Amino acid sequence: MPFEQTFRPQYRDADADGLIGLRGCMHYFQDIHTWFMHSIGKGNDVLPEQYGAAWVYTRYHVSLRRKLDYTDTVLATAWMEPYRQPVLLNIDCVLRQHGEIAATGKLEKCLFSLTRQRPLRLSAIDFPEGVPEESEAANAIPDFIRLEKTAEGMAERYRRAVRVSDLDKSRHMTNLRYIDMYLDAYDAAFWRAFDPREMEITFLSQCREGEELTVLSREEEGTVRLAAVHGDGSLASVALFGK
Repeated sequence: MPFEQTFRPQYRDADADGLIGLRGCMHYFQDIHTWFMHSIGKGNDVLPEQYGAAWVYTRYHVSLRRKLDYTDTVLATAWMEPYRQPVLLNIDCVLRQHGEIAATGKLEKCLFSLTRQRPLRLSAIDFPEGVPEESEAANAIPDFIRLEKTAEGMAERYRRAVRVSDLDKSRHMTNLRYIDMYLDAYDAAFWRAFDPREMEITFLSQCREGEELTVLSREEEGTVRLAAVHGDGSLASVALFGK
């Protein structure tokens, strides 16, 4: 059975127009995944201490059908797809409000050893059997775009330092900070005119406290491609926002 949770949308997750868009939905998809893993005793609240491991996200895709408002609760649903690779896992997510699908999403994650700094198989944390499942609802979830891992042709927008408030339990910049970082590449007027309804972020390497990232972008017809680059020139992340 898919995991479900009902909650009230929070104004803190609103965009500049006061409604909840891609940014807030990404927050809620991470929330539902967190609740899902906590419900089976395999969340990041216990994995570091018990197994020296943590869930690390490698890709996020969010597709927005309509923005969320505050006049109704939100029903969040999540399920784990059957394994297709030994270490990479997909979680599908759906947000419903007013009885209709408001947003869909897919996140790719892996189990990561905090001591060896490498991916682990699920057997390393005694992951319970029967959690992955086939679902007809998966047909409504867009697949990953599979972004090019390059910053070629992009112009520098600004530089961003990684601070203590960006960090999570794994001691690197938490995934939710990346969408804020990319949105800050442009002003509110740009995003208001562009009005993105699709977003994908690929996480390529961890960002640590004290380092400075360079954020770059390239505008194309109907899309904005972005990248975050470490001081040594290597890629930290790439992203795409589309209409």
